[in-house]
Order: sequence, then structure tokens, then C-alpha cells
Amino acid sequence: MGKTFIAGMTWEEFRDNVNSRTVIVVPVGSTELEGTHLPLGVDTIMADGVAAKLAGEPGVLIGPTLPIGYSKWFNPFPGTISLEHDTLTRVFLEYCTCLINHGVKRIVFLNSHRGNNSCIEAAARTLIMERNVRIGMLSIWKLANDLTSRESGMIREGKFTHAGEIMTSSIMALEPETVVIDKIARDSVKSPAGSLFEVKNSLGDTAFQGSVQTIYQDIKDITDTGVMGDPTAASADKGESILKLVTDYARAFIQEFRNLPVE
Repeated sequence: MGKTFIAGMTWEEFRDNVNSRTVIVVPVGSTELEGTHLPLGVDTIMADGVAAKLAGEPGVLIGPTLPIGYSKWFNPFPGTISLEHDTLTRVFLEYCTCLINHGVKRIVFLNSHRGNNSCIEAAARTLIMERNVRIGMLSIWKLANDLTSRESGMIREGKFTHAGEIMTSSIMALEPETVVIDKIARDSVKSPAGSLFEVKNSLGDTAFQGSVQTIYQDIKDITDTGVMGDPTAASADKGESILKLVTDYARAFIQEFRNLPVE
């Protein structure tokens, strides 16, 4: 098996392994509040874990992980590190531009933090308008939610929640020593007292009269712990199953992405 991770290659090896069908996978995480039982680097651990399982995939090279994202709303909680939106967009743009300048035509962000989405999109829109390239994004936690929902009974909680069953299981499988087992407990987001608005998560998703819209709130008004679901049924075995589902999908997605024409 040849080298997969760009950081472990020489410049000549990189040059010789890039062609018009090569896909560079860029893992992106965050450093932020993830409940009282999970480490601040959950999203980065997950991005790295999936990336590692893609090692050796034909036509795929893996770039250095970006471990800090846009998590500004979590800043009141100690340990959270966030770049400003414009800064992170610029980082994505410059990271990709360097690769493109060296012959790369296809880049897929392996993103495990929803707060990064708009920054990735802003950079990608600029790049595809200005350069002859393909840019894609795999949203890891959304993918985990979609795939596990097809597996009847796999996730007791039934859906992805912040620091909930899916997230906790994944970290139990990848870095079990970072999980504080005796602090695993259910918690939920708080909605405004006396209001008909039902807050869904920390990003502002709010249900009202059958539709989910947006209300931006101070994070301290939404959660005391960062847990926004029920992680009590989490297990390492579930985590391994989640990782396999996500990785199998990612492999298929990337190989199909390799076949898209580049004008």
C-alpha cells in the first residue's frame, strides 16, 4: 500500500501521486463544548477516525486535519476554541488553493461540525467559479444520522443529538480513554419559558406551528451541560457499526466523485 497521508509524503511522492482524478480528502473538526462526558475534540477525533479508515482507497490522498472550526456560540464554555467565520473561510480557501496550484482537481471536505458548513460553502463557491476544479463535502454526523435511521433498532435514541448516543458511541470506539463514563447522562435543550417555540439544538433550529425556523440564542439559555440528547445507551460496538456505515458510504461517494468530469 502506498502512502495516503500528505503530511507523511515527500514533495516528490506527492507530485507523482496526483493526477486529474485524484481526490484530496480534507478532514475538518472543531474544539468545542461536547457535554461533560466527552472531550472538546470530539469532532476532530471523528474526522480523523473516518479519514484513517479511508487510507489506501484508490485515487485518494488525505490532507492534514483542521482541528479548529467555527464554534463561536460555544465560547462561554471553557476550552472552546473558535475561528471567526471570515477567518475560517479564508483558511479553507487558501488550503485548497495550495493544493490546486500543485495539480489537484478534486477536493472533498470530510466535515464533522455543522458550524463549518457555511465557511466550506463560501470557499468552495469561490474556487469553482475561479478555478477548474470539483469541490465536495461529506457531513459526517448528518451521514451517521441518515445511515443509522435505516438500521431498525440500532440507535435507541432514534436520531443524532449533540453529545448523544451516536456521538458518544463513536468516541467510545475511537478513543475510549477520553470518555468520562460516570458522567454519561441524559439532558435536553431548553426552550424559552412560557413560549410556543420549541428549541431543537444550539444552532438556533426552532420548531413553531409545524415548521422549523431559526432563533439565535445565548448558549447558556439553551444548555447547562452541552448534552442535548440521551447518550446512556451508547457503546463501543455501536460506534464501530456507525464508523463502518459512514466509511463504506464515504468510499462509494468519493469513487463516484472521481468520475465527475472536470472541464
